[in-house]
Amino acid sequence: MDRGDGRERMSDVTSERHWTELFAATEADRAGEPGWLGSLRKTAIARFAEQGFPTRRDEDWRYTNPAPIAKVAWRPAPEAEVSHEALGAFALPLADGPCIVFVNGRHAPALSAADGDPQVVVASFGALLRGDAAPLERALAAEAAGADGAFPLLARAFARDGAWVHVGRDHAADRPISLVFVSVPGAAPSAAHPRFVVTAAPGSRAAVHEIHLTVGAGAQLSNALGELIAGDNAQLSHVKLVHAGAEAVHLAKTRLRVLRDARIASTLISLGARIARHDVEAVLEAEGAECALDGLYVATDGSHVDVRTLVDHRRPHGTSRELVKGVLAGKSRGIFNGKIVVREGAQKTNAQQKNENLLLTRDAEVNSKPQLEIEADDVKCSHGSTIGQLDADAIFYLRSRGIGEREAAALLTQAFAAQVVETIESEALRERVLALAQDRIFASGAGGVRS
Repeated sequence: MDRGDGRERMSDVTSERHWTELFAATEADRAGEPGWLGSLRKTAIARFAEQGFPTRRDEDWRYTNPAPIAKVAWRPAPEAEVSHEALGAFALPLADGPCIVFVNGRHAPALSAADGDPQVVVASFGALLRGDAAPLERALAAEAAGADGAFPLLARAFARDGAWVHVGRDHAADRPISLVFVSVPGAAPSAAHPRFVVTAAPGSRAAVHEIHLTVGAGAQLSNALGELIAGDNAQLSHVKLVHAGAEAVHLAKTRLRVLRDARIASTLISLGARIARHDVEAVLEAEGAECALDGLYVATDGSHVDVRTLVDHRRPHGTSRELVKGVLAGKSRGIFNGKIVVREGAQKTNAQQKNENLLLTRDAEVNSKPQLEIEADDVKCSHGSTIGQLDADAIFYLRSRGIGEREAAALLTQAFAAQVVETIESEALRERVLALAQDRIFASGAGGVRS
């Protein structure tokens, strides 16, 4: 059934069938893959067919209706070319270290750059499959063992390629590693499934920048699936930036695994997309594990952003800190659904969670649901949520000193966002992210005090 805007719609009965039939129809595209990978794909599509898409009756999707996504007849994203100039127009510091680029899910070697550091392996899944694929096989098999929803299962079944990063034991990577996933919409609604695996060996240290960009206009689904693993005493810094088009749908499941005395600091910056859902799961698997989750999302012009986090403390002496901020303008909607779980035996856990939201217009809406689930008795845990507007007195003060209302609003909004943005270690990326966020907010016409 056609909606009248070029997007074919399907009934509830056929939306799952579309994907299972598409999997069968694209079998030739997977010819030559090793048997273990084909088996993982078939298991994923079978689990998807059995499970089906979620509905708003599912608690995890209560505030985000998956039907507008599930009922579109997404086709595989077409091959596309992106020039260095088009990528450079985003003015991101991609030349600061090794960079691997994918366009519509396909590795783009011409846009990628190696580093030369033998202790830092940055490669496509395809390159590993042509060589020593054993580490990739182990990683993907372990990742697939977890229970997941419909969209991660589709990513496992359909991903054409992916990024592989491995940092050697006791090695400190001196430059950030960039994973860039570019979406180029086609004539019809299309879907790509970006994937990545990052492993930091024991005692290592690295910074990873995961960047999702849209070049051109049109409807496209980016259904991402990623995993970051910090081995014993390792330290990983992770920044995810989504700068998506106005018609884009961005869905992502990111799993963080933190081992003994290791640390992962992950910062999410979500800008753009008609619908964006970020599902972040941090598992503190061993004693002394530490995790910091920071997030900033900007929702404007009717966009919908859903941030779901789960921090799972499984062993003693774990530490987690979480701060997610939302800036909303226009008739937009934001959702924060965060849960801290402290398992029985995870004594001496210290876990903090906070969600703060700034509404720039009367039509903007936020749903916030911070949660604690504690099964141990010797812990220190807290959570909280705030929703507010720009301070009218602060606006008046700035205007009394000759600053225009729009500029005053920009300064106050920047101050609100700064606490998250400043967690980005790279100065060049930090400054660019702040500029992009400001552009996103005030391009919508938002500014001043809500009336």
